[in-house]
Amino acid sequence: MRRKAWIALAALGAAALVSLGRAAAEAQQVFNYFAKNEPPALEIANLGAGLYLAKGEWGVNVGFLVGDEGVLVIDSKATYSASKKVVREIRRVTPKPITKVIFTHSDSDCFNGYEAYPEAAEIICSAKCRQELANGMWTLLEMNAPSGLYSSEATARAMPEYHPAIAFDGRMTIRFGAEDIELIACGPAHTGGDVAVLFPARGVAFIGDLVFVHHEPFVQSYKGGYSFGLVTALSMLLAVKPEIRTFIPGHADPVGREEIKAILRSLEEMQAKVLAMFNEKKSLEDVKAAFCVPVPPKGEGDWIWPSLAVTTFRELTERRIEGKNPTGEEVRR
Repeated sequence: MRRKAWIALAALGAAALVSLGRAAAEAQQVFNYFAKNEPPALEIANLGAGLYLAKGEWGVNVGFLVGDEGVLVIDSKATYSASKKVVREIRRVTPKPITKVIFTHSDSDCFNGYEAYPEAAEIICSAKCRQELANGMWTLLEMNAPSGLYSSEATARAMPEYHPAIAFDGRMTIRFGAEDIELIACGPAHTGGDVAVLFPARGVAFIGDLVFVHHEPFVQSYKGGYSFGLVTALSMLLAVKPEIRTFIPGHADPVGREEIKAILRSLEEMQAKVLAMFNEKKSLEDVKAAFCVPVPPKGEGDWIWPSLAVTTFRELTERRIEGKNPTGEEVRR
């Protein structure tokens, strides 16, 4: 049995139903990773023609495709037990074995349950994702999962046995049964190694954490994430031919092209405003005031959703993210 890859975390909630473009003060909410929360129930959505979506439990949305001779899975849940539940649901759909697993990025909420999958399955991720996992980078989770679910042990100490069959750069196409699946390494964006998984014949793409529906996007700078790269990634996905009609984020129900276009416009407008302030020699405090960024909470275990405007300004200046991780260490890039 492969050893579990543990990633230290700070757990964040995503309960506030806010849209990108509202005042930053509305979008910010205090979360606490010591909170005793229960995971949402696991739900399986049939997307048609053998493609499924597993929502709920701790972790990102997991996709799976039933092919001629096996099953392809996209991401895992955040825990072994939650991922085992997904495996059981796959078994209810088909007796075919899981033969391929694709990871969209390195965050613990889409990776830590990977041990639940068969050792014989071919694992695919971006080369940068593999590097991030090997470095044991801690993760700010995009949900209000309690920190007690995870060990504080660095990933690097648990990763020696994790060797993806394919760690790629750029683009690659894999044939699965009668279907071509296109993989695009479109980072740096949310992290340094994001991958979008496209089903061209269906007009469907699993996009990991490139988009958040109930919060503004979250760029993990300490993993090489890049807000201007996020704009590039979303623009690229909108330009793909044949067109992607349905985008499946890691933490929301599927959305259409118009929703993605609206998010992209808001990102570009925000970045234009931040760039203008940078050119005018404004300070970080000026940016925080302009975008109504609240003062960080002081309670033990408290966090607020990071301000993308602050992240963007720091990309133009310091390239760092402020605050402390759950172990109390200062976070600086």
